[in-house]
Amino acid sequence: MSAADVAALREMAREFTEGFNTGNVDRLMRFYGDRYVDINLRRPLQSHQERREYFAGLVGGGLRIEVHPDEIIVEGDLAFVRGHIELSGTRTTELRYLEIVRKTPDGWKAMWGMDGPVQENQSGADTPGGRVATNMKE
Repeated sequence: MSAADVAALREMAREFTEGFNTGNVDRLMRFYGDRYVDINLRRPLQSHQERREYFAGLVGGGLRIEVHPDEIIVEGDLAFVRGHIELSGTRTTELRYLEIVRKTPDGWKAMWGMDGPVQENQSGADTPGGRVATNMKE
């Protein structure tokens, strides 16, 4: 894992934050290739244009974000970035995210991603190997 790659991926998160918070969709879209898979969406596969339209509908309107990569694993031309996002507007929310990015001649490009709200473990069903789901909603 190259320190330069990790630094570039941290800079990507910083630039994404700035682009989102200033409403600059072009600044955001520099980090996406021809297609992106957003696991959270009903139709997860998006073209570059569809992703642009998605962000155009989100930026502005008082929502602000802070993206914090907590762990970056680089394996060749792929990287896995796990972190958290602070959303603020009418209320503050914290999300966890995982993104898979590919190194291209044009820099790192996000290709798959998912995020979701932070959840407290209330079942007490933690095991050393991870959490055990106790119902279909988990």
